[in-house]
Amino acid sequence: MQPKKYTLEDIAKLAQVSRGTVDRVVNNRGNVSAKAREKVEKVLKEIDYKPNLIARSLKRHKDLTIAVVIPKHNEQDIYWDQCAQGIAEAGKKLTQFGIMLNYFRYQKSKESFEKMLKEAMLLDPSAILIAPIFYEELKALFSQVEKKGIPIGLINTPIEEIDHTTFVGQDYKMSGRLAAQLMDHIIEHRPRQKILIAHLGVDTDHAIHLRDKESGFKAYFSERNPDLEIEAVSFGSDNFPESLESIFSEIAGIYVTTSKTHLLSAYLNENSNIKVIGYDLVPKNIAQLQQGNINILLNQNPKMQGDACISLLSEQLLYNNVVPKKKLFPIDIVMTENLESYL
Repeated sequence: MQPKKYTLEDIAKLAQVSRGTVDRVVNNRGNVSAKAREKVEKVLKEIDYKPNLIARSLKRHKDLTIAVVIPKHNEQDIYWDQCAQGIAEAGKKLTQFGIMLNYFRYQKSKESFEKMLKEAMLLDPSAILIAPIFYEELKALFSQVEKKGIPIGLINTPIEEIDHTTFVGQDYKMSGRLAAQLMDHIIEHRPRQKILIAHLGVDTDHAIHLRDKESGFKAYFSERNPDLEIEAVSFGSDNFPESLESIFSEIAGIYVTTSKTHLLSAYLNENSNIKVIGYDLVPKNIAQLQQGNINILLNQNPKMQGDACISLLSEQLLYNNVVPKKKLFPIDIVMTENLESYL
């Protein structure tokens, strides 16, 4: 049985107010007494009222635009392609409501990111989704976005100093702690062991979320096994130095904080005794998991994150609803035994 569709006249009768009062409450136009608003909102809640978004968008006579500022395609970094796929799929559902997506995809450099963010601002969008890999050196630019009053959706990297509308991602310190706990269970416990934290393909000077993962990982072991040696290394590019063997020597486990664990495949082929934990179900990581070079992948669901961020921004634009300031995704633990259920 189809649920009853309520008109504004129906709601007005139930709330014992005028149709115009209901219209002003539904469309958040103001000029409504507190008592009348309370009566209308009570009825709306009771009937679980949803406005006709298509009719609303036709009335508006103006399309809404969401600027999407995310990294460009990179064969070694499929993570952002998966995120873009989720964004695009969410965007397709929103075209009927007059919401359009404009993409500003940047190379992974501060200069490229700054250029694309400035271009996005010139568009004067209704809202903006940003994957802010670079932040510290561009605080002034982010402040300009904030001052414009544009709803801001952050994805993957939380920035507390910005008055953003919503952040979609994970609790990265807890993600690091979880990785440490898993590593604690799978390594062989011997005296004078060493664990390596490897930040691959991203400059940690700019990546807040990677620093949080490292912090969480170290905090766990400082509480449980303070004698364990933990070393962190960072490679801003996908090219490793020739001295890689010396860096990775005499270690029991490697915790890779990015989706690029597969870049270590040649080294891992020669060192099958090392336990490895990395991130994300990108094809090359999946292959390494199946081969046994990677023990555990922590899935961050980039496709779902992209979909969720666009959906939350569009909900704010269409309904004028207050959306969650933070939407945290669960941290999926993927091993060979449950991999098939994720494919």
